[in-house]
Amino acid sequence: MAKQRADAAVARVLGGVSSSGVRLACGGLIAATGLAAILVPVVRFLGVPGAIAGPALGALVPALFGFVVLASGFWLANSSLDGSLAVAVVVWWFLGTAFGAFAALGLVGYQIAAGVNVADAAIVLCGMASIGGVGGLLVGRYDARSQRRHDELERERERLADEREKLALLNRIVRHDIGNDLQIIAGMTDHLETHVELGGEEYLERVQRTTEEAIQLTEQVRAFVASLGEDTPSELRRISVQRVLDTQLENTREVYREATVTLDGEIPDVAVHADELLSTVFHNLLSNAVEHNDRENPHVEVSVEHDDEMVAVSVADDGPGIPPAERERLHDVADGPDGRNGSGLGLYIVGMLVERYDGTVSVADREPRGTVVTVTLPLADGE
Repeated sequence: MAKQRADAAVARVLGGVSSSGVRLACGGLIAATGLAAILVPVVRFLGVPGAIAGPALGALVPALFGFVVLASGFWLANSSLDGSLAVAVVVWWFLGTAFGAFAALGLVGYQIAAGVNVADAAIVLCGMASIGGVGGLLVGRYDARSQRRHDELERERERLADEREKLALLNRIVRHDIGNDLQIIAGMTDHLETHVELGGEEYLERVQRTTEEAIQLTEQVRAFVASLGEDTPSELRRISVQRVLDTQLENTREVYREATVTLDGEIPDVAVHADELLSTVFHNLLSNAVEHNDRENPHVEVSVEHDDEMVAVSVADDGPGIPPAERERLHDVADGPDGRNGSGLGLYIVGMLVERYDGTVSVADREPRGTVVTVTLPLADGE
């Protein structure tokens, strides 16, 4: 809390000064001190007549640390830190330098009080102050990098929050406004069936199908936003695979009456850890198997297998198959949906949701024609 208040005070003071000017001033201050820390030992050493290797080494070490301080000043002046972070580095450097200087004064004072002859107190003072300054600079640089990273993460968090808010708004518009209008259109076209003249049935059927596809698209957008976590993501709980899959099979047969949707065997009464969006997974697989089938009467076959740990639901069709690019999106949801194909969003949602449920999705070719998509999910504890 105290550091936050200090950072806020520094920000107010530096509000009217450019970052480059602050960096230049801070770097210049540190560099000037480093230069002094180099000159003092050198001058003091040169002033000692007949100096030998011992005094030379004693002057060289403090001068080297002074050179490090000088180089750090140039680094700070040419860095990309903003003004407040540059000041923070200076503060840490000052604290380190002051600590080293006080330690040197204490050491020299103790030696003098003990009757020890101190060869050159100035060199000792400069050396320990430089060493403390280097330590302070290391801490300051680390603190500045951490603070900058924190600021970047905060800006990213605010950007994501803003995008999430816009996404939620778009979702409400699609679901409530556009979705309601589409429902009205669908209802009106149903009433027009008895009023269409001979030869117009084809056009009415096309309008009805297009409207139905648009309604399904709005539902996919709802599921897509929910899978991203528009609000607080729902907690995973035990969901019956039999109940969800039975409902989706019945719905698919009702909506796509031209298709033959069969179940090979029985659906085991097992549960998985999922949420209400599990129905979206099966809905997308079944609807894609029918909608993107080029046959007049598509055939879709569903089978379910399970063992002590996993349950696998396979949806097989006799269509033209899934393009390789869309298959990849089932396994790498980070690439996003492919908007060039109507099935891209549905498959992307399947991949994202199955990944949330700790499951896997596999795609295989079916002989002599078609595709088999298999969703494998771990059974809930206690099964």
